[in-house]
Amino acid sequence: MEEEDLAKRWERLNLSMTESEVLKIPSTRSKQDLQRRKHCIVGGVLTKKDINSEAFRSTMSQVWRLEGWVKFKELGDHKFLIEFQLLVDKEKVLGGRPWFFDRNLVSFLEMDEDDSLNAIRFQFEPFWVQLHGLPWGAMTEEVGIHLGLSVGHVIRVDVDSDGVAWGKVDGTKQSKTLDLHEV
Repeated sequence: MEEEDLAKRWERLNLSMTESEVLKIPSTRSKQDLQRRKHCIVGGVLTKKDINSEAFRSTMSQVWRLEGWVKFKELGDHKFLIEFQLLVDKEKVLGGRPWFFDRNLVSFLEMDEDDSLNAIRFQFEPFWVQLHGLPWGAMTEEVGIHLGLSVGHVIRVDVDSDGVAWGKVDGTKQSKTLDLHEV
């Protein structure tokens, strides 16, 4: 009986003209705010179990070995806003992926100023993939891209300037490996 009454009330619910108005948020973009945002990323620990936020802050700060300071602001649902003093530190963390905390993947996103923190979805994380034992003729950027696409999206294939991957990119070690960076 109560459900029917509630359903009928819901059908009659309408917004007034005032409630229907679109609110325009004034832009408060100062140069300082824009610069500060460039030093931030959002990180999420991909787990269903509870995590110790202080342990996460302490552990990641130590593991990253940054030159400047780093600040963590808890956003809930295992998410953190992470602000770096130095852009090189931010790039170091992003370039060193994947990162793990307590055997759980930590995913990172760079935020656009129009993104809502509530809408953050960690769907992709880059991984470094190394292939061994390929024939010499297959150790090219083109083959690397082809093989990488079978696993996911290819960000970069590490090759020499001539497009081959006959060992380390700097040419100091000759080994039959092909490095792929994928999401």
